[in-house]
Amino acid sequence: PVMPRWLPTTTGKGEKVLRMARERFADLDPATRPDTQAYDPRQVRMAVALFGSTVLERIDDKILTDWAPEPVFVEGPGE
Repeated sequence: PVMPRWLPTTTGKGEKVLRMARERFADLDPATRPDTQAYDPRQVRMAVALFGSTVLERIDDKILTDWAPEPVFVEGPGE
């Protein structure tokens, strides 16, 4: 049987803590961050947690390169 997925109920206290964290880390908000300013590895986790997956569109190129390296194609066995 497949169990239904559920999210915990949001509380007023939880909303307040999230709002405070977003204010504290406002410089990570993709809505107000300059497009030319990429996120570095230390910032990505917090930015995604607070502001969502749109942050992933603007992470540092070095992170993207490590995350999705160019595929290597070979012509035949042993090459």
